Amino acid sequence: MEAQFARLVEFAELPNTVLQVALFEMGDRRPLSLPIYLLTLADRSLVSYAESAQRGHLERDNTFVLPLLTAYHQLQAEALSQAASVTMLNELRKGTP
Repeated sequence: MEAQFARLVEFAELPNTVLQVALFEMGDRRPLSLPIYLLTLADRSLVSYAESAQRGHLERDNTFVLPLLTAYHQLQAEALSQAASVTMLNELRKGTP
C-alpha cells in the first residue's frame, strides 16, 4: 500500500493533474457509484462513458451527459482539496491515519 500511496502523491505533483480524495464518509452524498469518463471533444461537445460489470455505455446526448457533469462537479466540491488529499496520503504512508 505504501508504494500505491507514494505513486498517488507523485501523480498529484505533476503539473497537469489534480488529485482529490472523496472520503468514504460521504456516504449518500456521493453522487457517482461507478467509474465514469466525461470528455470534451474538439468541437466542444460533451460525451460520457460509463462502465459496469455487465457493459459499457457511451452517451452523446446532452440530456443525459449534463446531469453526469453536474454530479461530477458536486463530487469535486465535496472531496478533499488536492493539498488535503496529499496530506492524508502522506499520513497514511507513515501509518498515522
